[in-house]
Amino acid sequence: MDNRARNISIAIALAAGILVPVWMWMRTPSQGARFRSVVPSITATSGDASVAVDRSLMTVMELQLKSFSAHYPETRVSLSPEPSGRTVLRLLDREAGGAVVDGALIREEDSVVASLKRPVRREPIARNALIFIVNRANPLRSVSVGTLKEIFSGRLTDWQQLGGRTGHIVACIDGSDFRSRAVLSSILFGKTGHISATATRDVGELISRVAGDEQAAAIVTLPEYAAALRSGNGSRIKAMPVSRDAAAPPVEASPATVYSGDYPLVSIVYYLYDPFDPTATGFGAWLSKEGQKLFERGDMAPYRQTVRTIILK
Repeated sequence: MDNRARNISIAIALAAGILVPVWMWMRTPSQGARFRSVVPSITATSGDASVAVDRSLMTVMELQLKSFSAHYPETRVSLSPEPSGRTVLRLLDREAGGAVVDGALIREEDSVVASLKRPVRREPIARNALIFIVNRANPLRSVSVGTLKEIFSGRLTDWQQLGGRTGHIVACIDGSDFRSRAVLSSILFGKTGHISATATRDVGELISRVAGDEQAAAIVTLPEYAAALRSGNGSRIKAMPVSRDAAAPPVEASPATVYSGDYPLVSIVYYLYDPFDPTATGFGAWLSKEGQKLFERGDMAPYRQTVRTIILK
């Protein structure tokens, strides 16, 4: 081969080495390729994963899983409802590849995660709300964050102090949901462990208590309140609009007011996962992208604004 032919061959090889990677980078990937790109090694469009879920979030996550499985039928993701104090432990003990929790990790959980020799990824995926509910017969129309602080510290004890009928305020909370207590305590007092309230066995007992007692009041999550309305308890309980302070207008909780930040009792829902579990990682990619538009159907708000395409004819 003469020098000219050799130089041409070298030039073609160099051009191919540059242009092919550029073309691969610029081309639009398929939906399956986009999904696989977040997975460390093998495809996440097939395989098995177990995901632990705070019990209060199960109805929302079941909706997500149904849609996810329809798009990726070869995956098998199982959801395990857990008391909120157990959810993260399932992931840390390697009994689950992912965990869905309502609210930031408490200090002790953060310390354990930081001490691990293996990575745990944390992704915000949705926005939730705490709802203050009272008996339907209670004449109260709204409360402020400051009023809730007085109620759940035990300093405010009579409904008459709020303009209602005389009667002892029975503040209640779900004893099985430590994470909701931690979120409420953090919002009201700036730290966890400062809630003074009667603890019930579970959320069903909590809602029944308020439905049957005009003096009772409680905190539940937005999905739990929506589920109570659908179950028929809506005729006996009501949600109170909440204002940031006595001078601000009260705001009703809804996916729109939760997303905008107008409603003051909001928590962030996180997905924690093992990045070396490809199916758990892929499920997280779904929740962060395609799954965002489904959170509103589950009575919460997305973490990110979903993109909607409008076709004009």
